[in-house]
Amino acid sequence: MYFKINEEQEAIRKMVQDFREKEIVPLAPEWDEAERFPEEILGKLDNLGLTNLSVPEEYDGPGVDFVSAVIIMEELAYGCAGVTLAAGNNTIALYPVVVGGTAEQKEQYLTAACNDGKLAALALYEQEARADLARFAVTAQQQNGAYVLNGRKSFVTNAPYADYFVVFAKTGEEKGKDISVFLVEKDTPGINVEAPASTLGLRAAVRADVTFENVSVSLENLIGKEGDGASLAAQTFELARPLIAAMATGVSQAAMEQAAKYAKERVQFGRPIAEFQAIQVMLARMAAQIEASRLLTYQAAWLRDENALPNSKGAMARYIATEAAMQVTIDAIQIMGGYGYSREYPLEKFMRDAKMLQILEGDTQAQQLYIAAEVLK
Repeated sequence: MYFKINEEQEAIRKMVQDFREKEIVPLAPEWDEAERFPEEILGKLDNLGLTNLSVPEEYDGPGVDFVSAVIIMEELAYGCAGVTLAAGNNTIALYPVVVGGTAEQKEQYLTAACNDGKLAALALYEQEARADLARFAVTAQQQNGAYVLNGRKSFVTNAPYADYFVVFAKTGEEKGKDISVFLVEKDTPGINVEAPASTLGLRAAVRADVTFENVSVSLENLIGKEGDGASLAAQTFELARPLIAAMATGVSQAAMEQAAKYAKERVQFGRPIAEFQAIQVMLARMAAQIEASRLLTYQAAWLRDENALPNSKGAMARYIATEAAMQVTIDAIQIMGGYGYSREYPLEKFMRDAKMLQILEGDTQAQQLYIAAEVLK
């Protein structure tokens, strides 16, 4: 077993930390309060090669290994998980194109994302079905040499700013097996992006519902073959789980450090509260939970780099890290008392972001079911 991060990965970590402290941390409260998409930051992250992490070098992507990708997401989320999701959304949304797209689709859409700052949005979830493909209501029917899309997708991250959507839709009636995926330009007639949703956490990553009304899409914009949707969704979830786990770990680390700093400065009964055993027990639990989250996340990423897929490690990392983030942020607020509850400090934001991370891209219970299915095989 070899747990050492290599020199290149450490250099990436240091670069992200420096950028985060200068460019993200000072403005994170403002973006959160205003629920504002951080457009000015995305270009800077692009220039540093910290976006489109799933895109190979041959299409002008950063071509980083997956361990480096989770390090990037963790360190950015330490500064602001909402900004991290907004900036990292292309990494997830473009993945169906990376694994299932034609050479022409990759050349057109992946290079545009990497060179021109184009944004993609994953139009997967539906309000009634959530991620249950068998219950999807959005349809894509062939008519006059094109696909015609109808229906509504919910909570589409970056929808108001996206240049194109990666849409999962029914192309047949066999439940869960006739789902296909399409690249749809945002300015195609019949697409309506509704008003952004006001959410509890991850507020810099703007989400909105998108409706499709007789939207005509070229046959060439089908990703893969008809019926590939279930496979492409599964592969996308495999990619997303360790990335979300890394974000949760970054939030946990930031919360623990804030609480520890406060505990050393806050004096009660003539001494810093960090000297109280009850506080030390809480900090110890935080540190252990964070380390467990990080190691499991890095292991899931390493297994991906080793092509040991599919496996349940990503779901385990996603489950453990997001649950830990929720507990760590609650404990951190408890240590800081009224200040933890106040917006004067970032702890209440960390807790709100942690709650959303438990739900994002498949909630805790979905991860548990996936892990249990692997155990019972």
